[in-house]
Amino acid sequence: MLPIVVEASVSGSWLNSVLRFAERLKAHFGRRLVRVIALLSPDQEVYESNVLVVLDNYDSRDADIVVKLASEVDERINPLIASADERDEDTFLHAGGRDVQAD
Repeated sequence: MLPIVVEASVSGSWLNSVLRFAERLKAHFGRRLVRVIALLSPDQEVYESNVLVVLDNYDSRDADIVVKLASEVDERINPLIASADERDEDTFLHAGGRDVQAD
């Protein structure tokens, strides 16, 4: 199980989906997965996305894999993929996002 910091108001089904998604990402990308930040609800959005996936160096093939994994887990997951040097993390966190730590 991946450790996660969430508010009590996060719905159980959304939390379970985000955790499963993070586990699938970790299994596929391993150490290249830097961080996963999920907003508190699938209805919240930043840049038309509700989950930020931060990878160490990514390309279009990685983006395709992230989108495929998201759709396999829960069609409500709309990921934004960023590299570790981009600043989208702060925007997601300020919008109420919570960090999902991958072991």
